[in-house]
Amino acid sequence: MIGTEERLSPRPARAPALDLALGVAMFAGALVSLLHLRIHPQRFPLDLDVYREAGRYALHGRDPYSPGFGDSLRIKLPFTYPPFAALVFVPLALLPRSALLVGWTALCIGLFWVIVHVAVRPALLARGWTHPAVLAAAAGVLVWSVPVAQTISYGQINLVLVAACLLDCGVTPRALGKRRGVLVGIATAIKLTPGIFIVYFALTRQWAAAARAAVTAAACAALAFVVAPGPSREFWLHLVFDDKRPGSPAYYGNQSLLGALERMHVVWLWVPLGLALGCVGLWRATRAHHAGAEVTAVALVGLTALVVSPISWQHHAVWIVPAAAALVAWATTPKRAAIAILAVAVFLFPLDYWGQRLSSLGGSPWITEVLRNAFALAFIALLLLLPLPSLSSSLSRDAAPGGPRRVA
Repeated sequence: MIGTEERLSPRPARAPALDLALGVAMFAGALVSLLHLRIHPQRFPLDLDVYREAGRYALHGRDPYSPGFGDSLRIKLPFTYPPFAALVFVPLALLPRSALLVGWTALCIGLFWVIVHVAVRPALLARGWTHPAVLAAAAGVLVWSVPVAQTISYGQINLVLVAACLLDCGVTPRALGKRRGVLVGIATAIKLTPGIFIVYFALTRQWAAAARAAVTAAACAALAFVVAPGPSREFWLHLVFDDKRPGSPAYYGNQSLLGALERMHVVWLWVPLGLALGCVGLWRATRAHHAGAEVTAVALVGLTALVVSPISWQHHAVWIVPAAAALVAWATTPKRAAIAILAVAVFLFPLDYWGQRLSSLGGSPWITEVLRNAFALAFIALLLLLPLPSLSSSLSRDAAPGGPRRVA
């Protein structure tokens, strides 16, 4: 009788305060060490400085695509985003640099935690790992991954875009309902690559979300044209077709398929391979959606964008966070867990930089090429091999009363 009562006794609704404090301390320790090593008041985040300068140009009616843009920056870089992004960045130009640094870093960290909470936490709970320290440890590892760490230290916008796409794809119990698609549309107007989610919405017959996303993106572009007609014409008629403007595709930091092929001097393979991998990636994302694994679907769409885009810098790859969630849900045996750990570990080290250094020192060509293209190879491997739940098991789960959707 005592055993029965013990089994029937309700579990605590909240984790003990000590457990929660331990979890917070673990994540805070990883985060503070990252910020200490990566953020320096004397070196304002480079990409955030570009955003701020673009906002200043838009505020004063100047052309952010003019040759003189970036003359006042620590390193002269072009503004490569659509004109609407410059309008979005106007508030950044109104803040003092110190306040902007603190505020933007806090925003990135907050959105990183949102992504972890939305994507990784359900996968951990599904495995029975309910201790807050487990979630904090996972977040602490992922915040040190090269894409996330670089996004925070450069002041990049990637975490904003990934959070918008995750929330818009309905991965949370409280989906956006009739507003779904708006966030993807705004993200597309800021940076073109999230537009691949409009294709995903169409392929999965989420017609209303696809229409809202397309209309929102078009409306944002139209607003930018009204406010800044000259820069808008320059961008949409000329600059949008210049894939070398952000930088040389052959530079080791570009981990897209094109970048890898440029470094291997077989660039002629880009179109056929890119089309094939793009189709496979979106097909697998569609299968994941129909199996109820929306986090996996979002990860696959993001990975597809990384592979087929002409330029995919290391910090663009924050899509590995939802991909890691899919691996957590799949890693139900020691062998699978080892594979999942190895897949995530690839992104914890700057392998592409090591490969470039080895190349300059005259190292083995084979090892050099593998290291220089390590992230690109990992993107392709995840795109092709990221585990999908079976559709039949998903249907049986959903058919059960109150059956939850899969989280990965």
